Amino acid sequence: MSEALRWPMTLALTVVAPYFASRLLRPAAGGGPARPARHRGCDAAHLLMAVAMTAMVWTVAVPGAVWVAVFAPAALWFVVLAARSPGRLPHGSRAVTWYFAVSMAAMAWMAWPNGHPGGGGHHGGPAGPPWWPSVVSLALGGYLLLTAGWWAGRGLRLTPRWPDQAGAVASPAGPAVRVEGLCHATMGAVMGLMLLAMV
Repeated sequence: MSEALRWPMTLALTVVAPYFASRLLRPAAGGGPARPARHRGCDAAHLLMAVAMTAMVWTVAVPGAVWVAVFAPAALWFVVLAARSPGRLPHGSRAVTWYFAVSMAAMAWMAWPNGHPGGGGHHGGPAGPPWWPSVVSLALGGYLLLTAGWWAGRGLRLTPRWPDQAGAVASPAGPAVRVEGLCHATMGAVMGLMLLAMV
């Protein structure tokens, strides 16, 4: 990871992580009922993503298998959530929940020991890896950068709300939704650039 990217990425993740930590620890607004466990689980997963990406940017000596053990089940959890009715989804949108599933799978992909399931990669494995891991990293990185643009547009109120296939629509774009959109845009952009750096 080049120094030109390392410090901006670290700064971005340092700004984003406290936001998800505050959502995870925040009591229900207005003294109402506690936030559902699935919402807290979503926030916890994104907080872990920010911590893990910071560790990867600085090549902290955390075994890749540890992150895989965290994010692979998280990806499956979001896949299961996506199969539920829209009203029970963390963001009321099946498309957004699928995006979270892909993001978690991408984290597991980046953290896989030796860089990817096929052999050496960006963690300093042997030279001459097969061609297909680069294609997967390129596809995931491009997807995350594109969706980061959508999240940024949502945060800046430039894009419409994302309707679900079943007709449900995400909550109105109030200040909290706009901040969340910018945080997801930041994390998606950082992750996309990290994946492209693996190519």
